[in-house]
Amino acid sequence: MSDAAPPPVLHAEDARITIDDVVAIDRLTVRARGDRVLCTGEAEALFAALTAVPLRSRAPSHDDAAMPGEASLAAGTLHVAGFDVATRAHLDAAGIAPLDPPLPKGTTAHDYVTWSARLAGFSPRAARDLAASALERVGLSAFLRRTVDTLELPTRRALVLAHALVADPPVLVLEAPLAGLDGPGAAFVMNALARATDGRGALLSAERLDPGTPEGDLARGATDVLVFAGGALVLEGAPETLFAGVRVYGVTIRKNPGPFREELLARGIEVTGGPLRMSVRLSAAASTKDIVAAASKARAPLVEMFPIVG
Repeated sequence: MSDAAPPPVLHAEDARITIDDVVAIDRLTVRARGDRVLCTGEAEALFAALTAVPLRSRAPSHDDAAMPGEASLAAGTLHVAGFDVATRAHLDAAGIAPLDPPLPKGTTAHDYVTWSARLAGFSPRAARDLAASALERVGLSAFLRRTVDTLELPTRRALVLAHALVADPPVLVLEAPLAGLDGPGAAFVMNALARATDGRGALLSAERLDPGTPEGDLARGATDVLVFAGGALVLEGAPETLFAGVRVYGVTIRKNPGPFREELLARGIEVTGGPLRMSVRLSAAASTKDIVAAASKARAPLVEMFPIVG
């Protein structure tokens, strides 16, 4: 008799994610097919729930009172590798790497990751050994005695990855690990990601999937790509399918969503989400000029239009 298949990296049934009690993602239903799931588009609310890091902490220069914050699962079910996100059981099982968390000044890289292992229940000696091994795996052996506040962005990203990796979890949750990186810095983090995720599941996010960019290359190595826009999952599939001529744009208008949607559909352009924030999927014959023309005819002023895929 063969062993039972492991639970999917991400599994949601009619999940509703709220930010400070305001619905951010609604009726999310998805079951990952593979072990490397990449989310893009407007996935910040999902990762705020998965990492348990309030959105307001990601913009320390802004007035906290004006920024949205706590993410929670208000309805439905959401699981990471079989662990319940609603009860935060996944935080004890998955390795969590939020985007650029604050790091304790004056602490060495080795001490930082050692403390992560201690929090996971390991003895002081075992924690030190595990920390050294995790840092070596992500390419930071030469940085053990460096204080974390002296590290550059790529090495800080690898350090947070080592923190997530230290207890050898079955799955890693990695928020936008390549955001803002290119060239040698992106290559360094890409190598760290490849080594850290070898043999385990990974749930990652990326800001954009432009071809030829590090995040685009990261997506091509995924088993599942999930595209979020307008508070919904608007596109999912294997990267070879999604990147085969598919073009998806995020669009925000100021008014007249009904006539705007009708104009888009009349031009053969698929629409998801709304009413004022939505994603549109262009047909082979359509272009962004058709989106602009539809907005003009519907008297729906465009606030923003940006590529998500393609």
